[in-house]
Amino acid sequence: MKIYFKNNKFIFGALVIMLYSCNNRDYSDETKVIKQDNIDTLKQNQNIPKNRFIKSCVKIQYNSNNEWNNTISLLTGDKNTFRYKALYDSSYWEMYHEFIDISWGKLERQRLSKIKKWREQELAFADTLTHTIFYPFSGPDFLTVSVLFPKADTFIMLGLEPVGALPDFSRMTAEQQQSYLSNFSNALGDIFDKSYFITRKMLHDFQSQKVNGLLPVLGFFVKNLNYDIADIKYFYKDSANQIKEMDYYTKEKIKPMGVKLTAVKDSCAKTIYYFRYNVMDKYFNDSSSFYKFLDSFKNYVTYIKSASYLLHNPFMSNMRKMILEHSVAILQDDTGVPYRFLSDSTKWQLRLYGEYDKPVKDFGKMGYQPDLARRMKEDSIHIPKLPFHLGYHWGSKKDVLILAIKK
Repeated sequence: MKIYFKNNKFIFGALVIMLYSCNNRDYSDETKVIKQDNIDTLKQNQNIPKNRFIKSCVKIQYNSNNEWNNTISLLTGDKNTFRYKALYDSSYWEMYHEFIDISWGKLERQRLSKIKKWREQELAFADTLTHTIFYPFSGPDFLTVSVLFPKADTFIMLGLEPVGALPDFSRMTAEQQQSYLSNFSNALGDIFDKSYFITRKMLHDFQSQKVNGLLPVLGFFVKNLNYDIADIKYFYKDSANQIKEMDYYTKEKIKPMGVKLTAVKDSCAKTIYYFRYNVMDKYFNDSSSFYKFLDSFKNYVTYIKSASYLLHNPFMSNMRKMILEHSVAILQDDTGVPYRFLSDSTKWQLRLYGEYDKPVKDFGKMGYQPDLARRMKEDSIHIPKLPFHLGYHWGSKKDVLILAIKK
């Protein structure tokens, strides 16, 4: 889930029609930022749980020449089957292939390569804490989370975007194929240029008559990061309100609430979940089946980016509480869990990166954190700069990352 614009007719209910009152209390006892020369202490501190979750590579047998792989490969710009020779011979295909090739190459040079290098220096120790990553308000952004946590084997993603389905190019005319690829390339524009998806645009681009949901874009990132798709399953709620799995090719006309991709890389299987669910307290509480489903996952790293400051609001208290209770570590920008919830030095050890700037104008005063601004200013000389950009401040490049490790 990305930017939620005020006064926009596409906004889901009251998700962002709220006021955020900045807490001006004196946090004189809040956690001090770890100094530059103590970074090794942060990574090796005895209070950080070691090897809490070590899992060997899960190998599975699968046929890589399946419809999922072939369809998604086409979306990545690969010529993978002779069935679409007419499309491949068209001038439009050359334009589409060139767009994907140039855009991905630019993305790799300007962002991904820098994230990978930073990750190995600052975040590799997280591999010993857990292999499960929780990414709320993610949209289809498997791209960023998988680069930050390449050794994880379970990813749980969450948003408000519909699941949808992969395109069936065999049932399309040449004109329909070209129209779909045009809509698909448009849907990728913001993640390529700005590092996040804009909700207003996703609601338009993911309509059934265009890209048809989030799954095609999610699959695109999975495949372009050199995974094979071994299996896809849908999730739905049955008559007893229980969450159940069903086959992707089911003939039942059930609107899925989630999807599970089994992806294989270097012979190891990974599981990628995405759920469409409104996690306001009204719908997300200990009586709801989805709350119980998420509550079954423990000891994960939570990653949050471009989350519209939703966790700053009272109506997101259940999700915020779950993150704080179940996370062995949290990596986030300033739109995630408010800094004041992480400032207890008896519970969390912190590391700050980058520069703090007030929220972009789309959010007004909502989300501004004076305690975080003060800490960043006081310790600015000791706070490492970020070599890459992620998040809403794509114009100023003043990004902040907070790494909180549970003691």
